[in-house]
Amino acid sequence: MHSEPSGNSALPSSPSPQLKLLCGADFLSTFKIPGLWQEDHVEELVRRFGLICVSRGSLQPERAVHESDTLFRHRQNIFLVREWVRNEMSATEVRRALRRGLSVKYLIPDSMIEYIHQHNLYTEDSERRNEGTVLRPLMKQAHQPIKSLDD
Repeated sequence: MHSEPSGNSALPSSPSPQLKLLCGADFLSTFKIPGLWQEDHVEELVRRFGLICVSRGSLQPERAVHESDTLFRHRQNIFLVREWVRNEMSATEVRRALRRGLSVKYLIPDSMIEYIHQHNLYTEDSERRNEGTVLRPLMKQAHQPIKSLDD
């Protein structure tokens, strides 16, 4: 597991670009939610591609790596980036603000706000309509198992 100060140093250079999953510490902790991820998918993701995880608030990505046998086994392919400016904002908080009719200006781009309003997303009505709906990636997992990330 590598730690990089945010913005102060680049990842080691390589002859060609590398694809890695960029995520927040809150996302990293979802790997331990039973039934959300297939263990072999997590294994393939961190082995083949790796992760760059940005810390957020009091969440401890090091602990998530330590508590997961899969993440721990591939810790050399997981890069942890510490925020140097504390940012508690998350996509969940943005969706909650939108649902409550609060402004999200300066949190997300204006074009995104326009799109959300045009398509009536993240409102109380849309949340009520979608209650109990299984997300498309989870439906695919439930009905048609994916053998690898190449599928």
